Amino acid sequence: MDLTTNLSSTQLRAIGVIADIGKTQAEDTAKILEAFAATLPAFLKAANEDEVFGRKVFVLFEAVAKTGDAKKIQRHPLRPEGIDPEVEKLREARKPKPKAETKDEPKPEA
Repeated sequence: MDLTTNLSSTQLRAIGVIADIGKTQAEDTAKILEAFAATLPAFLKAANEDEVFGRKVFVLFEAVAKTGDAKKIQRHPLRPEGIDPEVEKLREARKPKPKAETKDEPKPEA
């Protein structure tokens, strides 16, 4: 389907180059994420060789994960026992703090 535009052939080529750059960047990002996913099992096993570090890794993963993902992480066989309080504490610490209203600031009008 050809769309009529006011763009010159040079401008169209430039748009094509920009689109290709975006596609290349997206492919590179996907490869990086695949590398992380492929390495994660070995990383978790190595992390648990140091008990304190292993706990911190699982606590951080669960604390930053979406609720559904965190529940799945809880079933991981390498997950240390008894880290639930640490996960909750970190989740609470990471929650955005509500802005406190001050007397000097004018309230926005609706």
